[in-house]
Amino acid sequence: MVSTMLGVGGGVVMVPLFALLGVMRVKRAAGTSLVVIVVVVAVGLAAQLIHEPSDVHWTAAGILAVGALAGTVIGEKLHKVLPEMPFRYAFCAVLILIGARMLNVIPETQPIIGTEFDVTSAGHVLFLVGVGLFAGGVGAMFGLGGGVVIVPMLTLAFAYFHDEFTATRATSLAVILPTSLLSAVLHWRGANVEKPLALRIMPLAALTSVSGVWLAYIVPQPALKATFAVLLLLATLRLMRKRKSPMPGESLEISDATTGKNVYTSPPADQIEGR
Repeated sequence: MVSTMLGVGGGVVMVPLFALLGVMRVKRAAGTSLVVIVVVVAVGLAAQLIHEPSDVHWTAAGILAVGALAGTVIGEKLHKVLPEMPFRYAFCAVLILIGARMLNVIPETQPIIGTEFDVTSAGHVLFLVGVGLFAGGVGAMFGLGGGVVIVPMLTLAFAYFHDEFTATRATSLAVILPTSLLSAVLHWRGANVEKPLALRIMPLAALTSVSGVWLAYIVPQPALKATFAVLLLLATLRLMRKRKSPMPGESLEISDATTGKNVYTSPPADQIEGR
C-alpha cells in the first residue's frame, strides 16, 4: 500500500521489519524485498493506468529508467562487497533522510531546474539520467526500488512535480518496475532471496497495492507522509541498535576482553536444541 500510495517502492517497510523481527540479515532482506516489489509495482502500475493514466509521464520515466538500470548493476556489485555493519548503518542513514524529507525537516526551496520537464533541454535530460543512476544504485543496494530518490528529486527539481504529488508518485512507479525487476533477477541469481517468504508475502502485497493507488487520490498527502515518516524513523532507531543474539545459521563468538582472542564459539543458532 505504501509503495503505490507514495511511489517509494515498499522496501522501506519490508527491509527494516525483516531485520527487526530477526527473520534475516539486512542484505538478504534487501534481495527478498526486491522480488516482492516487482509484483507490487506491476499490479499497482496497472491499477494506476486504469484509474488515472495521464499522471504517468512516460518520457521522464523512460529517461530516468535508462540511468536507473545502469545504476542497478553498479549497486548490485557494491551490495556483494560491502560488509554487514557499514551496510546496515548506510541503510539507516538513507531511511533518516527519507523521514526528514517527509516531515519537511528539510526546508522547502525554489525548483532547482525549472517549472516543467523539457525533453529538448540537455540539462533536464542529464539531470534525470543522473537521478536515475543514483536511484538504481540505492535501490539495488538497499532493496528500496529507487522511488525514495526519484520522488524527492523530482519535487525538488520541477515545480510541476512539486505541486502534483500524484503525478510524481505515478511516474516513479513506472521507473521502479524495470529497475526492481533487474535488481530482483540479479539477487535471485546470487541466491540472496528468501524465496518461500517472498512467495507467501506476494499475494497480500499485490492486493493492497491496488488500494494504495486509490488512497493516493482521496487521503490528504501531508498527513500520510508525516505518519509514515514517524514510523520510519522509529524503525530506523531500532535497526541501528547492535544485535546481540546470532541469526539462524550463525555461530556466537565470545572473545577475551583483554587479549581479544576467541575463547568460545557456539553451535549455529538454529541448531541449538530448545531455542
